[in-house]
Parts: sequence; structure tokens; C-alpha cells
Amino acid sequence: MPRPRLDSSSDVLDGIFQVVVVAAPAGYGKSTLMARWHAQLLKRGVSCAWLSLDEDDNDAARFLRHLIAALQMANAHVGKDVAEDLIADFASGSRSVLEAIAGDLAQVQHRIVLFLDDLQLVEGPEVRAILDWLINYAPRHLQYVIGTRQDPGLRLSGLRVRSQLLELGAEQLRFDAAEAGQLYKSRLGQELPALDLQILLTKTEGWPAALELAALVLAGSSKPKAFIQHFAGTDTSVVDYLGDMVLSQMDERTRDIVFRISMFDRICVPLARAITDANDAEEVLLGLRTRNLFLIPLDRSWEWVRFHHLVGEFFRETFRRTAPAQARECLVRGARWLHANQHVEEAVNYMIRAQEWEGATHWISESVEELVFRCGYHQTILRWMNALPEVCVDRYPAIRIHYAFALSFYPRYQDYEAQIYRLQQLLQNLETQTHHDARGIDELRCAVEMQVAMSRALRDDGMRGGELAAAWLARWPKASLWRKGVMGNVLSFGHKTRGHIDAGLEVIAETRRWLEQSEGYYPLAWTAYVEAVLHLKRGSYFDARLACTRGLEFVERKLHGHPGQTSLLHTLLAGICYEFDEIEQALAHLELALSSVNEYAPADAVIVAYLTQARIQLLRQDESGALAMLREGQELGQQRGLRRVTLSLAAEECRSFARAGRHEEARLVATRFDFHELPARSGAAPLNADKALRAASRYLLKESPRVVVEALDTAIDNSQQRELAHRSVELLVLRALAEKEDGDWASALADLRRALTIAAPRNYVRVFLDEGRELGALIDRLDMEQLRGSEAAPLARRLQRAMYSPDVQDGAPIGKGEELTKRELSILKRLETGLSNREIAEAIFVSEGTLKWHLHNVYGKLNVKNRTGAMARARALRIL
Repeated sequence: MPRPRLDSSSDVLDGIFQVVVVAAPAGYGKSTLMARWHAQLLKRGVSCAWLSLDEDDNDAARFLRHLIAALQMANAHVGKDVAEDLIADFASGSRSVLEAIAGDLAQVQHRIVLFLDDLQLVEGPEVRAILDWLINYAPRHLQYVIGTRQDPGLRLSGLRVRSQLLELGAEQLRFDAAEAGQLYKSRLGQELPALDLQILLTKTEGWPAALELAALVLAGSSKPKAFIQHFAGTDTSVVDYLGDMVLSQMDERTRDIVFRISMFDRICVPLARAITDANDAEEVLLGLRTRNLFLIPLDRSWEWVRFHHLVGEFFRETFRRTAPAQARECLVRGARWLHANQHVEEAVNYMIRAQEWEGATHWISESVEELVFRCGYHQTILRWMNALPEVCVDRYPAIRIHYAFALSFYPRYQDYEAQIYRLQQLLQNLETQTHHDARGIDELRCAVEMQVAMSRALRDDGMRGGELAAAWLARWPKASLWRKGVMGNVLSFGHKTRGHIDAGLEVIAETRRWLEQSEGYYPLAWTAYVEAVLHLKRGSYFDARLACTRGLEFVERKLHGHPGQTSLLHTLLAGICYEFDEIEQALAHLELALSSVNEYAPADAVIVAYLTQARIQLLRQDESGALAMLREGQELGQQRGLRRVTLSLAAEECRSFARAGRHEEARLVATRFDFHELPARSGAAPLNADKALRAASRYLLKESPRVVVEALDTAIDNSQQRELAHRSVELLVLRALAEKEDGDWASALADLRRALTIAAPRNYVRVFLDEGRELGALIDRLDMEQLRGSEAAPLARRLQRAMYSPDVQDGAPIGKGEELTKRELSILKRLETGLSNREIAEAIFVSEGTLKWHLHNVYGKLNVKNRTGAMARARALRIL
């Protein structure tokens, strides 16, 4: 029934408010009102998207798929580039997807209204965080209309303060006397006496659903006045009373059909036919619709419908209470139809509601690999596991294996270990059985051992992961090529950890063949990353760059530019470009890398990302910014349990202090992280010993240069024997500085020449320049005649020029005169809105430290020093 005072609200239709929230209990006409707004907006030519939420949308990957599909109804280009990534994998999380969606929306020049109905069904924190981000930070021409039974629980205070939020509640949605009178006139064909109307309004308090139910009863009653008087005097719940009255007016067959279709969140004619055995199901549904029995369409063609939640819940609970066996049997029949028609998730959900555990676990075991590996529905398997009895899951080990895999993407290590322990116990139990299934046991053991090895690698335990992967490949030579490829990546990473680069590259070649034959595209992207990391470890930066470039081409071609994998490869390229002193290219790669590093990247990529950002900050002479960046990375390493990240970035902090002459602060950092003594004296663990050699040496050489020289002798010999070129150069430079400090200039110059000879053909530059004036004194004393004709000569001349160039001395802005990137333009536009640094950082999913790094880029390119200058310059250039 039309309600002009609400249907034609200019506040909504004219887009005056950014967000409209319609919050009221069930039965107040929220969905109906939103549907009318939707229809009127479409008539006006406004692009609209509609998303009806359900409990399954608590899975973030599933929600984002449905969100993109809805937005594409308004504009086909929104989310086009990331939709396939969500099908392939969701390991990189929602951030990069949201940024891509926001970027696409920013290109749309017209208004889009997104309707979100039944928000109360979505309670998952990840999905709630996605909605918060969209509402607060997505482009402003995207308007939201939200329907919910309760307080939306979203961050709306800022919108409320800025008068960008319209809130409608039960008070506004109640029927007044005029609307109630119009309702009964349209339903009964005549006006209801004023006294009777007032009695109904008082009893229902203007509740639209109750008034509608009363209209249904009155339409079938021979004594309407007696019904009204009895209704007014009853203490029974309004819905229960009216619902029972409605049911009493149905014949037994119709009542049974209503009960059965109410058991499902959505129904179509074939499904209704399957659960009712009614060949005339289509006519029955049409009849219910004609009688206004609270059927709501879920699409424009009425192919799928559902009962209004309030009425549906009443019918459903009545059926369960009065005929529990039939209700359960109905759920099972419907689930079987849904499964046969490829609606696997819904089928499993209904089997779980029916507590038909065997059927549910059997179907899950058949589909879990597709759901978890291909679709990335990690939250779905987590939710199912919370409902399924453990004893049923144990009959299908594949479910627990994939559950463990899903857990590995979340910081739930204890839960993960518990699942692995349970699988191992299950193996032992199966092996003790007299007539055990040897093939099934082998399959389970193969999968469990693979999962354990993968987990070790993901947690940066490369040595143990490599050992387990080698043992796995030896034990399971007939395993699928896809699994062998995954283990090949783990084994290669293990070789990298040990510094066995040739062995690692040999395994990479075999791994690539396995995965290409099995079309394992996602693990093949990891192969490209591991290959690049192997080359970096050796110091073969050109080969690493080639591996990254080929990897990016592959990811674009086969994984539709998967954001997580793309981010990893751009991170490594940023580090390579920095070492080559190609700072602009390094900045460009970092721009493409930072969205997924913190939540997705393994240790090597995290280290490279934070080191490169901090070092560029130092080039800008922003010591505090560099320090903040390093400490942020250290904290991230601690949060994710990546000890190598924490120690590596602490070592860089120590180096930075030592280079700046702040030796006591360098010592404090080294002591706090236990790499303050050189290996010959400390007996430290290998990782700590490495950091002591490469970081603590920088301040120790001032007080004990000869001790540092002696400690470095063995390390340099070891690095050269293992052909680790970049590490050899770094250690030779350190020893040269120690020898200079000890007064042995001849040895210092000899080591510098050796370092230049190794570095020149490999294009190492920053390893020298970052040492600053301390090394500059040695470079200045190089005998260029002695280097004439060698590969080292051009590099030596370049370093001599660079050490005394104005850019190095005065810290000229990096990026000056360059065009702003897409990310930088986005930040500039957010600056214009007056958002704080914290709010902008939250909007683009970075820390405040990383945002400051981006702001430096913006200020440098605009040749300004602060926000005000950036705004003025951008307006002058017509960027804003």
C-alpha cells in the first residue's frame, strides 16, 4: 500500500544524506519501503544496487562477491578486475579488494545508491569492518540505504555530526489512522468503522505487520466485530494470536504447504514442488501472493521469494513444535534438491539445521577443497566446523585438513595445532584397526604432512619446513603434481634459508614443471616469488628482477592480477630498484606493493618493504620518519610471530644510529635484541650472530676495530665460498671501515677495491652510498689509475661524484616534478576533506607512519612542505 509521507521522501530520493538507516523490529515494512525507494530512483534514472544479506554473508569473501555483483548492476565496471581474484583466492584479505572497488567507484561520475537489507543477519567482525570502511571512506557519490531490525552497530557518529545521516525508526514507520484506514479499505473493499479502526490501532500500536495480519483474518471472518472485540481483550502475543487465526482459515493442504516452504530462507517453484509433492506448486505460490500472505520477491521476476521474516518465523516455529519429524524431513528433502541443483552451501546449511550430520559431513567432504582452495570461503568452513559434531568430522578427514588450512590464514595458531594433533591422533587410531584402509591412511598422512610442512614455511621456519618438504617428496613420489609443486616451493625456500642457492634453483625448475602440468596457477605464482628471493639471497639482482617481471606477467595472465601475489613481486622489485639507485622506480613499485604487505606477505617481503621505505625516508633526511617505519615493522614482526622480521629491522635501526654517530643508542638497540656481541665471543644463535656482524660491527668498529676485522674475516670467506655476492660486498665495506678506523688504510683500500670489483657487474650502488661520509673518505682516496680499464672504474667514478653531489648533501626532494600516482591523488583528495592523518591512514589501510611516507611523496612532487601548501599547489595546477 502506498505511503506518500515515506515513499516520496526527498531526503532519500534527492540524495541529501550520505547514509539512510531504517531500523525497526520485524514487521514494520522496512524492506517494502526500501523497495519503493529503489523503484522510484530507477524511474528517475539513478543507478541502484540491491543486496539482501543472510547469515552466509558473514564470510567476508562471499560477502564481497555478492557486493561486487550488486554494484555491477549499477555499473558493470565496478570490481571487474578483482572479481576473478576472489574466485581464485582470498588469502590477501579484503583491503586490496576494497581499494580496487573504491578506485573503480571514483571513476564513476554519477550517483549510485546501494541498498543493504537485513543487516542484522551479518555479525562477523570482518564483514562489519568492510561496511564501516565503505560507509566512511568510499567515494561520496555512493549513497547507502540500510535496513536492519536493530541498531546497525556501525561507525556512524561522524556522519551524524556532519548531518549526513538520516535515521528512521519504528516511530516513523508506524501506521497512523489515515494509513490504517486506507489499508483496510484496500483489503476489505470497504471502510472500517472508526471505533473498530481505533481499537486495532491501539492494540497493534500501529505495527504494520499486525495490521496486515488482522486484515487477513477480517477478510475471511463472518463476524468481524466479534473478532475485533476478542482480539482487543486477549493477552496472547499479537503475532501468535493473529497467526493462529490466519492458519485456522486455511485448508489442511494449504497449511502444510505454507509450513514447508517457511522452513527455507528462499523458495522457488521447483524447490516448493520437491518439498511438498504439489504438482501445482506454481499456482499455490501465486495464490499465496494474491492473498497478500507476506511473500516477498527476491528478484524482479518473482522466481525466488521468501516469507516476511516475522510471519515466516511464526510458521516455521509452529511447524517445528507441532510436527518436528515432518519439519526435519522437509529440510532434508529441500537440502537434497538444492544439492542436486548445485546450491551446495545452502544444501549443507539445511542439513545442519536438520541435524542430519552424516549427509552434511559427506557433502562438505566432497566440496570443501573447492570452497576453501578455489573460492576462499574460509569463514564458511570455520562456521560449519563450529556446528558439526567432532565424531562426524572424524569420519571425513578431508574436512579437518581443509579446516586446518583455513585456520592457517588467521592468527589462531593454537586452534591450528589442535587440528593437526587431532588428525595425527586419527591416523594412529586408524592404523591400530584390524581391517584398516591402507590407501585411505596413506592419503590422510600425505595431506597432514604436507600441511605441517607448509605451516612451517608460512611461519618463516625455512630450515624445518625444508627438511619436512624433502622428507615428504621422498615419501610420496606418486602424490599429485599439484601437491608436489606446493612442497617444491617449501623445499626451495628451505634451501634459500640455508644459503644453498643452486640446490634451490634446481628444485624451482622441477617445481615449475609439476605445476605447469597440473595447471596449479596459484602455487606457480609462489614459485616466481621464491625464485626471485633465491636470486636476491645470492645477490643476483638482475636475475631476481627478471623473475619478478616474468612472475607479474604470469599473475596478470593466469590469476587476473591477483593483488596479494602482485604485491609480493612489486615489493621485491622496489628493493632491487633501490639498490640500483633507481629511486623513482622504487617508489613506483612500493606504491603498488604496500596494500597487502602487512597482512599477507612472508618475512622476506615484509623486510624488504620496511627497509626500502625507511631508507628512502633517510634519503629525505627524515630520521624520525625512518625510525618510526622501522619500529612499526618490528612490531608487525612480533605480532605475526616473524622473529627474523623483528631482528632484521632492529639491526637496520642499529645501523642507522651508528651511521649517524649515535653509538650509545645503537648499542642499546643491539643489547635489547641480543646481537650486541660479535660471534667469536658471544656464541649467539645464527640469526643473532648474523645481525651482530652486519649491524653491531658498525658501532663496535669505533672502539675495537681490530676485533671487528678479525670477526669479519671468517664471515667474508664464508660468503664468498657460498657465492653470496651482495653479502660479500656489504661485509667487505664493513671491514674496510674497520681497517680505516684501525689506521690500516692500505688494507681498507684493498677491501674497497675488492668490493667494487664484485659490485660493478651486478650494479650495486646504494650499499656504498648509504654508508655516507665514513666511506666517502675511502672512496676519495681510490687510485683511479690503478682501476683504469676495469669494470670497477665507472662505479668508482660514479660514487666519487655522488658522495659530494648536492642531492646527497642537502637531501633534495625525491619525486620532484613527477606526476602523482593514483594512490597519491586519492590521498590528496582526502586531505581536501579535512580528514586527520589517522582517518586517512585508516581509509587507505595503512599505518600513520606509512601515510607520512606517502605524504612525503606528494609534498616532494608538488614541491611544497605541508598540507596547506599541497592544497594550494594542487588547486593552482587544477589537480583538485
